[in-house]
Amino acid sequence: MTQEQAKPKRKSWTNWFVLILNALAIVSLLLAYAACHVSPSAIGYLALFGLAYPFSLIGNLVFVVYWFFKKRKFLWYSLFAVLVGIGHLNDFVQISSPDPKSDDEQSLKVMTWNVHLFNLYDKSNRYRKRNEMFEIIRKENADIYCFQEFYHTEKENYFTTKDSLLEMLPTKFHHERYTHAIKGNQYFGVAIFSKYPILKKGYVPFTSDVNNFCIYVDVRAHGDTVRIYNAHLQSIRFQPEDYALMDGNTQQEEIETGGRRIAKRLMIAFDKREEQVERIAESIKDCPYPVVLCGDFNDPPVSYTYETLTDLLDDSFADAGNGIGNTYIGVFPSFRIDYIMHAAKMRAIDYRTLPTKLTDHHPVAATLVWQP
Repeated sequence: MTQEQAKPKRKSWTNWFVLILNALAIVSLLLAYAACHVSPSAIGYLALFGLAYPFSLIGNLVFVVYWFFKKRKFLWYSLFAVLVGIGHLNDFVQISSPDPKSDDEQSLKVMTWNVHLFNLYDKSNRYRKRNEMFEIIRKENADIYCFQEFYHTEKENYFTTKDSLLEMLPTKFHHERYTHAIKGNQYFGVAIFSKYPILKKGYVPFTSDVNNFCIYVDVRAHGDTVRIYNAHLQSIRFQPEDYALMDGNTQQEEIETGGRRIAKRLMIAFDKREEQVERIAESIKDCPYPVVLCGDFNDPPVSYTYETLTDLLDDSFADAGNGIGNTYIGVFPSFRIDYIMHAAKMRAIDYRTLPTKLTDHHPVAATLVWQP
């Protein structure tokens, strides 16, 4: 035996380090899956892993590629973790082929948009942007419109919204509910506009926060009664200093305190959304009609909110969406947080996230047909 052969083989510390990182990525991904099934009130921190799902997924896919070229026996760990939650990947990314409506199919076109008060506080551009938003809404020519952060005033000749929409759209029937009323008879809330006559109006009360709620209408369309829900669930309510921290525009000594502040805001929002989504789910279960649920849920597809609602309804994006379908334009929460869901009696044959950036949300439109 030569002297070189007698030397022990030096371990690859690089591979050990990468294995540790790989293990952390796998645990993060598995905890993201768990976040969908464990209520935030039980284990609040799990919801944070749900928010991080896209990054955990990408990290594990990177490790699969890395081990493919290094030591292939190790790639199976991350690959298995990805495959265990493949259903969540389908909720997050879709590739759909066109599903044209046949002549004998009756359809219902629905649009949802967080209109951010129609840019009321952008004083230099608010009328221009509001009018551009009106034009987008008009061109969609939907049967049902659901708006969150809707603004209405009874002050004559001042930034009219509801009256203008009623005048320009064929959707002459409406239902709204407001969370705020300020001086000058100005109101903020949610609204539904319908082309079809409204048989009943109602709302789902939330006890966790008076600033968020869900309204609904029953309409008669194509010989069937359909209940349309419009929900605006608890937002995180970040403040300017929180966004500055996420953008990196803050001092080093503020990072720790800022991080704790952001985590606290997130945990509060998770808890409040849990109560809100469970009340909506109870109302859907009690509804005798097929349901269409629209709204700004402030939660991504890998979340307790999404899982609770898709146990009862189908996601239009999963039917007919393409790509990631990102609806939020701001820094955080990113990705898809605005939804159109529907009863199993229906299916979506068209789903679009409109590219306009006039507010911090993209509008979403879907065409639904009744299943044979």
